[in-house]
Formats: sequence, C-alpha cells, structure tokens
Amino acid sequence: MNTSLVKSVPPGDFVEVSVLQRGWENKIHLLVSQNRSIRFDMYPRPGIPPEIQSRLRQQGYSALVPENDRWQHFLIPPPR
Repeated sequence: MNTSLVKSVPPGDFVEVSVLQRGWENKIHLLVSQNRSIRFDMYPRPGIPPEIQSRLRQQGYSALVPENDRWQHFLIPPPR
C-alpha cells in the first residue's frame, strides 16, 4: 500500500474507524469490501496490523497521513 504524507486532511466522505472501538478490525474489513474511504485513528497502535495492510494492498488502497497528526490514516480506495 502506498503511503504519503500530506499537509492537510484530504477532502471527501470518510467513514471513521478507531482502534478504541470494539470490533474495529471487522469494520475495516467490511468497509474495504465495500470500497469505502476510511478515516482510521490508530492511536495507540504503532501501525496498521499486517493482515489489514495486506488486504488494503490487495484492494489497491493508498494511505494519506497528515504531517501534523500521524495517528490518522486516510485510506483511499482506487478510483472506479
């Protein structure tokens, strides 16, 4: 999965997912299967788990990470 640092939050309609929510892993898998844009709050995890990264890579997602908030990952599906 390609990851890029950006100066500001990207525009768009994102579904918010936080690792502090119960069932966040299942929610990400569901949203990826629906090809949805995701605002993923990783705090306090050090990174996106490998199995989720693999799924995102397979589906062609890219990640935009604001320079001023590296805990937020905006997961963007490929254009249709």
